[in-house]
Amino acid sequence: MSEKPVPSARRRAAPVHQPEGFKAEYDAFEPRFAAGVDNLMLAMFGIENRGGDASDIRRRLLSTLGGPQGPDVLEHGGVHEGYGPSGEIWFAYWRDPAAYDRWTAQSGIEELFADAALLDGPLGLWREYGLLSLDHHETSGSRPDDLTGIATIADAVAITEIHGYWGSARDRLVAAAEDPLDAELNLVPKDRGLRTLGVRLRVSPPHNICLIRTSQDVNRAGPEQMAWYRNEVEPTFLTGLRYLRENGEASGCIGGRFVIEKDDEGCDAGRSCAVAYFTSLGTLEAWTHRHPTHEAIMASFINMVRQFQGEPGLHLWHEVSVFPRGTLSGDYVNCTVDGGLLRLAADPEG
Repeated sequence: MSEKPVPSARRRAAPVHQPEGFKAEYDAFEPRFAAGVDNLMLAMFGIENRGGDASDIRRRLLSTLGGPQGPDVLEHGGVHEGYGPSGEIWFAYWRDPAAYDRWTAQSGIEELFADAALLDGPLGLWREYGLLSLDHHETSGSRPDDLTGIATIADAVAITEIHGYWGSARDRLVAAAEDPLDAELNLVPKDRGLRTLGVRLRVSPPHNICLIRTSQDVNRAGPEQMAWYRNEVEPTFLTGLRYLRENGEASGCIGGRFVIEKDDEGCDAGRSCAVAYFTSLGTLEAWTHRHPTHEAIMASFINMVRQFQGEPGLHLWHEVSVFPRGTLSGDYVNCTVDGGLLRLAADPEG
């Protein structure tokens, strides 16, 4: 039986930012989808725990996610202390947005979020969900296997030549060939003491909000590589994320979380991810291209690659999505402002 042909890359325009004659020193891989697959659905669900028993709400949430028309991919983790409100998070991906709509209508998720009992106590429930236009999305990583997130539901994974230089993420975005994807929100709102506990809030973000989810997988790292990652790379990465979380007005970062991913038994999966919202792709680029904290991250990664050249070790992926107006929403029940889109919420009535 012959193998299925690998779908072509969606982007046809020549890369604008790639230096003439440039060739990356290492391979990078991108997911490819068959013709006719234009949109996916991403929903992140979280339980915020300020000191209570979350077993019942966890059971109810997982019951909805495990039902008919549920997600094609479900990944889970715990928020790392100090990098978002304490609690759990689930990353759910649907290849067919219509299946997500059917799931929403019949799974009981709406009834769960409407439960008045959630408005009181030390637990919060939230979701952030968006239609992922593949023309407004790019993903790349360092290996074609051990995939995560969107890549796990792609039709194929193929090498991309558009990587390894500043501006390559924008060059991989189909929509960016004709649209600068500029921000509608120019500044992250200051903390204004918004009342969020004991209330239910919905956020409809402005045009072109940008989401990045990174993936750091150390499952193939030997003891020496693991020690190097834990002692050199990860602390530098967390310093950069801390800067973003604490300097939203300067960095354009609306909110960010660092997640230690878990397997089906709740054990450490050997993988972590950072999830952060920016006012636009441009503000994300400004941090990655020019800020000392990101320069330090890149230097630490490169040093590890050079130290363990030829060994698989650290596996890196990322997903970057730009959401046109009306394609991204957030719902929060009895949650604190920290971490996600809630800083953009209007003041609750009453």
